[in-house]
Amino acid sequence: MLDDLRGNVRRTATALVACFGVIALALGYWQVVRGADLAQDAANPRVANARLSEPRGRILDRNGVVLADTQMTDQGPVRHYADPSLVHTIGYHSNRYGDTDLEAAYDTELRGEKALSAWDRLVQPILHTEPRPQDLVLTIDKRISDAAVQALGSSAGSIVAIDPRSGEILAMVSTPYFDPNTAEAQMANLQADPAEPLFNRSVQARYVPGSTFKTVTATAALDTHLVDLNQPFMCTTAVKVGTYSVDCKNSLQLPRLTYKQAYAWSSNRVFGLTGMLLGYPNLAPINPWLDDKPPGPYPWVDDPGSIQASARVLEDYAGRFGFGRQIPFDLPVAVSQVTNPGTEWSPELLVQTAFGQGELDVTPMQMALVVATVANQGRVPTPYVAARLEDGGNVRELHQPGDFFSIASSSDVANTMVSFMVEGVDNGYAAKAAIPGVKVGGKTGTAEVGDGTSHSWFIGFAPADAPRIAVAVIMEHQGSGSDFATPAGQSVMRAALGVYK
Repeated sequence: MLDDLRGNVRRTATALVACFGVIALALGYWQVVRGADLAQDAANPRVANARLSEPRGRILDRNGVVLADTQMTDQGPVRHYADPSLVHTIGYHSNRYGDTDLEAAYDTELRGEKALSAWDRLVQPILHTEPRPQDLVLTIDKRISDAAVQALGSSAGSIVAIDPRSGEILAMVSTPYFDPNTAEAQMANLQADPAEPLFNRSVQARYVPGSTFKTVTATAALDTHLVDLNQPFMCTTAVKVGTYSVDCKNSLQLPRLTYKQAYAWSSNRVFGLTGMLLGYPNLAPINPWLDDKPPGPYPWVDDPGSIQASARVLEDYAGRFGFGRQIPFDLPVAVSQVTNPGTEWSPELLVQTAFGQGELDVTPMQMALVVATVANQGRVPTPYVAARLEDGGNVRELHQPGDFFSIASSSDVANTMVSFMVEGVDNGYAAKAAIPGVKVGGKTGTAEVGDGTSHSWFIGFAPADAPRIAVAVIMEHQGSGSDFATPAGQSVMRAALGVYK
């Protein structure tokens, strides 16, 4: 009996010691290991109250223009934004709703926390030392951004302008936008607004790219040596691919044309068939197969499954440009897609995809990278908008200009594509992108959407011999790419060449 009692006591004591040990470990973990994190956690009420009065660094454009700063008012410090049109780049800082975009991405630096050493973090609460907020300097040029806002006008859409040599984003405008200075009071209305002013179209919206995607299809054909640039062909009639008919109506004014002219005049039949033929290298050059009278039956007529090889080539080249990948950037970018997840290729889908329709879904940022890649010798530049952090005399560069995250084609093919895009401006649908005294390259797109309207697209660069500016323009439900997005792109490029060297 006594032994049983002693055993029970020992077991109880062991259990109690174990419980106290678990509690001690937990307290040690939360107070020591995680203590610093908890002390800075925005969900901590003490931290939240402290942040109402703490200083915050400024955000400036590349020329030192102050875009965001903290101003003292009767109610205490208030974050002030100089230009609401930049809200989808800068974001906003709100004690009620949190931070967005760059205000969120660089929150610890703007508050000065990240500049502190581990020792500084430890003694700061004890000695009550002030944090050292850092200023964030952007690659944005407000003059170019203003030109982009004016070019979009009342249209919903986006313009992304990039230096193709460095990857620096010179303008990134999304419309409609909202005023971050009054956002807290207007948040319920902003959330309910069907125009979605809270939505950052530049990096999060996805659109059918229309004929701008022919740049990817043409690059694939040229890089795999399928096309003879000097061999013309006739394009006057429609061709049926499965149950889908693809025609030459865009280029009927030039019935006999070269591959470059087919790009400049945006022939759907030529680039739809190009996509279908990418997986048949034995047919090179494919020019006779692009003609009104091909040498024989198309190879997929008796074997529709054989187009899978062509689909893989098109997917490969789209992937080289960044499709289907997470684009490295200071802000999250929605992944652009060639097809919906799980879709199986059919001849009808492939022919439509190759000329820019089908299930393609792209961000304006993605299409800015497509055209910047052509202008950058086939290398896909790594885009960035946050240039550096400054703290008094201390400067920390955030990116390496000139980095690239992929190679889409050889430099020779990229140079050929430059000549294609110049032809598009000099003698094609992109004529309204022309700038007097400057060679400009461009491609238009008129992307059909499900409601019977079309989105207006333009991608282009200037000057063509040494591009310093590349742009992607999307104007929702406006119609012809030639009539709307192209003049908008031209005005942004012209403004950039006037101020950016």
